[in-house]
Amino acid sequence: MKHERLCAIAHNFADSMASGLGFVVGYCPTDVFEEAATSPGGVIEIDFLSGSIIGGRPSHQLKGAAAIFGQAFPIFCKKNGAEATDFQSFLAAFDAKGGRRRAMLTVVDRNGRRSCTEYDGVPLKRLRVLDTLGRIRRKARQIEKAGQ
Repeated sequence: MKHERLCAIAHNFADSMASGLGFVVGYCPTDVFEEAATSPGGVIEIDFLSGSIIGGRPSHQLKGAAAIFGQAFPIFCKKNGAEATDFQSFLAAFDAKGGRRRAMLTVVDRNGRRSCTEYDGVPLKRLRVLDTLGRIRRKARQIEKAGQ
């Protein structure tokens, strides 16, 4: 499975939690950004492969939602032509510092290729930056090849 395709799957899955509705798991209302805002450091970090929260101070409801999302991830992958085993790691850090709503998704594929992509707002959209010619472009994804 191509790395870019895995990143797209990860984006769609994390966006469902960010939206607060959780339609990829049926219906699972959450407010991950509100919980991040009340968490020390303003960030909640979720490991979607294990369905656990690895950073921040979540409520019991968000812990339960993370577990539900973790259980649904293999099914979501299958529906999108992938396998959960194509992912070595899939982490999402939801950031609500200063009233903003941002997410940083980190995807590591089974070959060890790692990428970090920053998203803004709800729905999650790639950040936009000015290039050297003053044009607005999507912020580049940071990619590391295996072994670097």
